[in-house]
Amino acid sequence: MTLPKNRSNSVRKITRRTPKGGTAVHYRRVVKGKRHSCSITGCALQAVSSVPALSKSGKRPNRKFGGNLTSEVSSRIIMIASRVKEGKLSMSDVDIRYLPYVKGLLSKK
Repeated sequence: MTLPKNRSNSVRKITRRTPKGGTAVHYRRVVKGKRHSCSITGCALQAVSSVPALSKSGKRPNRKFGGNLTSEVSSRIIMIASRVKEGKLSMSDVDIRYLPYVKGLLSKK
């Protein structure tokens, strides 16, 4: 009989072949991944997948800050960066949470 800790659905049963030719059953606990979240607001990201079989473009959206920030925050950062570039807003007026992302956008252009 298996141990009680191995009788759950979160434990995977793996059959291994031994050197003598017999089989042995090993148990491996399934590790559940965390939900991806926005690095500024902490909200869950909608279009991000954790499935390892997908390609990189299938795991995250193909837009600026895709997989890191929500669409609302990324559009706000793009708007702030364009205002700084036009001179309507100075870098000292930018919120400190958005500053690294705005600097990254301005350095690429």
